[in-house]
Amino acid sequence: MNYRSIRRSVFGFVVCTMFFAGSASVFADPYWGTFKKDSCTSIFPGKRQYSAILYGIPSGQSWETTCANMGATINGQVFTKPSRCKNTGLNMWGEFDLIDDSCEANWSATDDGGGYNWTHKNDGCQTSGTYAGKRKYSSRIWNVVGITWEAACAQLPLTIAGKTYTTPTRCVNTGTTGMWGEWYVADSSCESAPKVYARGAQDSLKKSGTLSGYVDLHTHPMAHLGFGGVIFHGAPYGEPATALADCPSMSNEGHSAGHSRVEAIVQDDIIGALLSTAKHDNRGYASFPYWPANNSYTHQTMYYEWVKRAYEGGLRTMVVLAVNGDYMFGATDNGLPDIIKGIAIATDPIYDLNDMNTLRRQTQAVYDMQTWIDQKSGGAGLGWFRIVKTPAEAQSVIAAGKLAVVLGAEVDYLVDCTTTTCTDTMITQGVQEMYDAGLRYIFPIHLKTNGFGGAGLYNILGSGTKYDCKHYGQDCNVAGLTSYGPKIMKALMKKGMIIDVGHMSARSLDGALTYAEQQAYPGIVTGHTGVYDMANKANRHEANPTGTALKRIIALGGMIGLIPGQGNLDEVGEWRQNSDGSYISHACGGTTQTFAQSYQYLRNLIGDQAYDGRISVGTDFNGFAHMPGPRYGTRACPGGVSTITQPDSAKVGYPFAPDASIRKAATLSALPSLGKYTFGNRTFDFNTEGAAHIGLMPDFFEDLRQQGLKRSDLEPVYRSADFFTTMWQNAVTRGASIQ
Repeated sequence: MNYRSIRRSVFGFVVCTMFFAGSASVFADPYWGTFKKDSCTSIFPGKRQYSAILYGIPSGQSWETTCANMGATINGQVFTKPSRCKNTGLNMWGEFDLIDDSCEANWSATDDGGGYNWTHKNDGCQTSGTYAGKRKYSSRIWNVVGITWEAACAQLPLTIAGKTYTTPTRCVNTGTTGMWGEWYVADSSCESAPKVYARGAQDSLKKSGTLSGYVDLHTHPMAHLGFGGVIFHGAPYGEPATALADCPSMSNEGHSAGHSRVEAIVQDDIIGALLSTAKHDNRGYASFPYWPANNSYTHQTMYYEWVKRAYEGGLRTMVVLAVNGDYMFGATDNGLPDIIKGIAIATDPIYDLNDMNTLRRQTQAVYDMQTWIDQKSGGAGLGWFRIVKTPAEAQSVIAAGKLAVVLGAEVDYLVDCTTTTCTDTMITQGVQEMYDAGLRYIFPIHLKTNGFGGAGLYNILGSGTKYDCKHYGQDCNVAGLTSYGPKIMKALMKKGMIIDVGHMSARSLDGALTYAEQQAYPGIVTGHTGVYDMANKANRHEANPTGTALKRIIALGGMIGLIPGQGNLDEVGEWRQNSDGSYISHACGGTTQTFAQSYQYLRNLIGDQAYDGRISVGTDFNGFAHMPGPRYGTRACPGGVSTITQPDSAKVGYPFAPDASIRKAATLSALPSLGKYTFGNRTFDFNTEGAAHIGLMPDFFEDLRQQGLKRSDLEPVYRSADFFTTMWQNAVTRGASIQ
């Protein structure tokens, strides 16, 4: 036999061996052939089967055992073994169920009158029949494959007002309009005798030890130095006549092109912004007829004396974030209609618009503010406002009864990494520069999809390619973390810095949490968030994390800050799942009452760990955020009102004393009770003003007590300053060993 014959015979043997997978192969370990895309196997979560033949099983080895231990990576999804193995007699097939949105059934209903698709719609109170006194929600089921509509309806879950229903109360096949689920939910505004508001009990704490006070995880005192310097008005320090002077009038186009028009836009006066007809009272100190106010978003709400009142009422740690928003409304990549682009920001900005230059400018201003407060307090180091760079420094400042200030950044293009320009060197050098400047708290992603990943799409400023993420009821950003996403997180982790995963798309958030879990990194927070599981309508978007995501953050050792402005009456459900049957009727939207619903849900979700201090607030003052409005007066319940009245007995009673445990420091324990706050010629009453500025945060917590939250209910917040330093130290310790 010549060489060519021998080669031909060996080739034939190999081909036969590869075709009959159970035959011996001396040339390769077991391996999967080409995967083929099969049908859907699950409607929730949506899964699709991919299958392939297993080749190269060694002679004498069990086909089934080999298959059962054979992993694969398919379309980026990693499996340690198949979902199923199937022996056809000729071949051994492996079947893998991949997550696939196209297979997922979903609830979606058109909102009456709005034309928007939400996960569920509100059909109102039921006045008769089996479900009288309940609120009805309904939704249509879509994208059912492989099973009957009835079977799909009976097994597709939906979370409403914080409670997950594994099946609807009723499934109704309407025929022409499809299969609908109906849920009947407890709601005080539908009940004939809703619970009366009463002050929460002064009960015992769940944990031992003195309360440390709270951390505000999200503030922007230097916003006037961002957005070109022409959108936001008022400085946080300096003599009030200068720092809080009158706004330039509408005749000053250099100012009004940014400030007045943006004020109009966030007040929903788009036409006024377009036509430059929107005006507001421009008078500042000392009369303040228009601002500060809970619904005025472009004026200073963090003047140092107001911050001091918050500190005297329990604020012990404050995260101060440099902020910029890709030139705010005037950018070219913000997805706004052409008619709006360019009208908001002035053509002659005062400051450089670049995010990193803005970060440097605002960070230096915080140091300058510390120096100024020191001078007012008797000299260097004597002030109550102390920038800290380590957990030990923070603990020392808190113990001394002063305010620990943590520097950070929330900008669109961190370290100048855009979707088109980002390098390892930019990350390494940028993180080092921020660390050297004292920054310890960072957002990798803000409003824009950047070099690190996709941003959550929830308002007109977001940017990114959309896709139909069915279970959110709204469009989501197709982009998750880029290859640079884990790199920026790793660079921050090695420095022991706190990483805020807020503003991320659902895919970016999942990627960020997965990477943090792989690194066992505890310094992960979402510091100014809403909660998806309590949300309705427009609030049910990807930037409000689900309960599952929130629990992943807590499991890492992180913490959660709720934004006080949780939404309107129809955007946040009423929490009715307290084990003791207590609840706070949600009848006055856009107020502390709305916040109370999300807060109670979150405390219940976290459980006993919450009382370590893992829940706090992230106010977002000066961040164009909706602050809680008043429950009384001419502007009561700005987010909608039900038929339930707000009795005078539930008002904040002045003077009031914040919890004594958070005023234990020698510098604070002798402070008197807090009366209505007067500044300049204006007196602030929380009952009729709401959260007009940060100095009214003690009143904010008192208002929660007046509506029913017990002392122990707020214990997680009042321990949060201490837990923040614990989390930070854990992050520093873990960061030192990350390679």
